[in-house]
Amino acid sequence: MRGPSEERHAVLDLTTLTEHKLSSTSKGVPDVLDGVTVAEVPMRGLNLLKQSFPSPVAVLRESAIRANIDLMRRYTQSAGVELAPHGKTTMAPQLFDMQLEAGAWGITCATAAHLRLYRRFGVPRIVMANQLLDADSVQFVARELAEDPAFEFYGIVDSVAGARGYFDVLSQLPQGRPVNLLLEVGAMGGRTGLRTVDEAAAVAKEIRGMAGCLRLAGIEAFEGIFGGTPREAEVQVAAFMERVSEVARRCDFSETLQEIILTAGGSAFFDQVVTALKGIRLSRPTRLVLRSGCYITHDHGFYAAALDRLRERSAGTDSVFVGQSFEPALELWTTVQSLPEPGLAIVALGKRDVSFDLGLPIPLMHLTRGSPVSIRGRAEIVRLNDHHGYLKFNGLNLAVGDRIAVGISHPCTTFDRWEYLYVVNDQYDVVSMVRTYF
Repeated sequence: MRGPSEERHAVLDLTTLTEHKLSSTSKGVPDVLDGVTVAEVPMRGLNLLKQSFPSPVAVLRESAIRANIDLMRRYTQSAGVELAPHGKTTMAPQLFDMQLEAGAWGITCATAAHLRLYRRFGVPRIVMANQLLDADSVQFVARELAEDPAFEFYGIVDSVAGARGYFDVLSQLPQGRPVNLLLEVGAMGGRTGLRTVDEAAAVAKEIRGMAGCLRLAGIEAFEGIFGGTPREAEVQVAAFMERVSEVARRCDFSETLQEIILTAGGSAFFDQVVTALKGIRLSRPTRLVLRSGCYITHDHGFYAAALDRLRERSAGTDSVFVGQSFEPALELWTTVQSLPEPGLAIVALGKRDVSFDLGLPIPLMHLTRGSPVSIRGRAEIVRLNDHHGYLKFNGLNLAVGDRIAVGISHPCTTFDRWEYLYVVNDQYDVVSMVRTYF
């Protein structure tokens, strides 16, 4: 197995993003920032706790983001693996740039639109952890490979029909670099991916006959689909990864490869993936690539619990997670709109603003006399409408207009509700602004 890459990635071209002008018609943008460019925002001397912002606003704590990026970098280096974080979590090129600068091997995408956006900003290596089926997008990949010799692309496939879809398009184009494909392994009852070793070997054989257009470059899987308790899921993940290993041993990879890519590893079980895949010995060196995306902001709910369990699995080892943890970086600040009943506050925060698929928002702080004071355990959001949250509280002195900070569970489905997020320091001074592209 090869260790993490020591190459230095090119800085992304963020010029068009930073020159973009804000509009106060966008969520969370006050009039004082109307017409201001993204690059000019930190020059306005704003502080989230001292100035008035339309509620709600989305906030990223800079110190937590940097700490999370550094912790994952140290983990992948110590484990001898690479990281291609899933960009769908944030869809924020500025954060991609930070991840690449910290040594990320590439960025993972999920859709053809993601792929085009990544290339617009110059992402040099892309893993597409989804199947690319339309001719227009396959042609786009071929053009990018032809126009940029430094660009690397890895798509996935789980059927002969999928491979032929690529081949039918590429065979009609001038011959260029072959497109790298990763054979996807799936779980029974899950989503995409080959279910048996024999099926996988048959697709691998078919791709071998398409040399010149396609190249089987490795194996791809996603282990984060199992339900049940954390311990029940762990057992299923271990069995699944054993089958992934078996597929890798049985497949006939392209003879032109210098290394074979093995990639899995979401944000909950990546340690199990490392344990399972590092032991594989194939005909050529392997490069193990994790694809965790949520680590960059972490959360206060689902992934916080998953990391607690990962740390339990790491007990007695030299894992960097034995003594350290990711930090929640994403907060939403809102305002008390109404106190219609004793112990109930209606806050300006709803389904249009925050994730609720893996748990409701968690009240964190109450801005009291200019300072944020913890309200963990004394308040709970019990229900959401489109733009209203039902906050039950006990022992708090709340008033209409008071400001409340909440944490989230599952960052992927909070980021996609925001075009702009304020990056703040530990004093809540606005130090930059992140723009997303959902």
